[in-house]
Amino acid sequence: MTVNRATFAEIDLDSFRHNLHSIKSLIGPDVGTMAIIKADAYGHGAIQCAHAAIKEQVDYIGVGIIQEGIELRESGITSPILILGGIYPNEIEDLIKYNLSTSLSNSVIASAISKKAEQANTSVGVHIKIDTGMGRLGVQPDALTKLMENVITCKNLKIDGFFTHLSSADEENLETTHQQISIFSNLLKKLRTTNFSKMISMNDHILFHSANTAGLLRFPESRFDLVRPGISLFGSFPSPTVASVFDSLINENKATKLRPVMNWKTKIIQIQTLRKGVPVSYGGRYVTKNDRTCIATIPVGYADGLSRRLSNNMELLVKEKRVKQVGTICMDMCLIDITNLPDVRMGEEVVIFGSQGKGQIKVEELATKADTIPYEILCGVGKRVPRIYIS
Repeated sequence: MTVNRATFAEIDLDSFRHNLHSIKSLIGPDVGTMAIIKADAYGHGAIQCAHAAIKEQVDYIGVGIIQEGIELRESGITSPILILGGIYPNEIEDLIKYNLSTSLSNSVIASAISKKAEQANTSVGVHIKIDTGMGRLGVQPDALTKLMENVITCKNLKIDGFFTHLSSADEENLETTHQQISIFSNLLKKLRTTNFSKMISMNDHILFHSANTAGLLRFPESRFDLVRPGISLFGSFPSPTVASVFDSLINENKATKLRPVMNWKTKIIQIQTLRKGVPVSYGGRYVTKNDRTCIATIPVGYADGLSRRLSNNMELLVKEKRVKQVGTICMDMCLIDITNLPDVRMGEEVVIFGSQGKGQIKVEELATKADTIPYEILCGVGKRVPRIYIS
């Protein structure tokens, strides 16, 4: 049985490839690219986006957890895949089986991986993660030497890279990021002048990387050997500050404008005309203000990822015009006021975010109104919303 739901997300893979090409042209040919495809490619579909990224000749795919890496391997992806969030001991066998690389920041996991790899007569690639100020994952700078002394005794580990994560590259204040880049740079210099220098010089494949989307755009010195664009691949930015920087790069002809990749759409399922003073939806938090108020019901709600925080606080597109969402957003449905639009019928297309003719609702707009970030809006579009891929 084929089911075509009226609420769906349209994913434009041409726009995804365009965005990736724009980022790659900006950083130049001497810097590699790791396309971040974690969290189901920020809600866009990991398998489809990973294959599109491979066609654009990215050097690496970055995922958050091992299950995401396994999914990509089983879909036919053979390119290097790094598990950014690290692994647990019970996941080592799958790490080896699926030829995945993992971030590494402690000796216990290093020894466990090496032992399992030795039993399988193979080696496992790791990227040493250094915590330069995020306070999340990674070895502390003053413990790096001890970790390295342990890692080099693990004969079945292969160091593929050293990396860190920038905590505040999207913020207006530059000091924290400059400090993180400085710590990372100094550690790399130290590695090249200590007992590990021979190991590093003999392995020209070792990659040093730190730059996420905000970092690669605002701090060219953070690019090192490899950059890790994430949200920019999907046509969005971590903050208005980063978006402004990118606009300046466009004006200088150093970059091409990014395109949103996802259009979230639905269709009107009912239209009714209500008199003035009628409360609508749960709790009656919206009351009609005019006689003959035209209210349309659309089959999308918080179970699909449309946050209740947006209740009475967002606009959608109908016939290229903005209309207001009214009343509390329900699990499966919500309401819009189409009083000022003539000739709207049941089945009419409604755009939650994306483009419709000359009209556009940006993900950033919804994020601001929901007091969150674009990442959460995109990742929040639920699994029961079908993805339809166009190219």
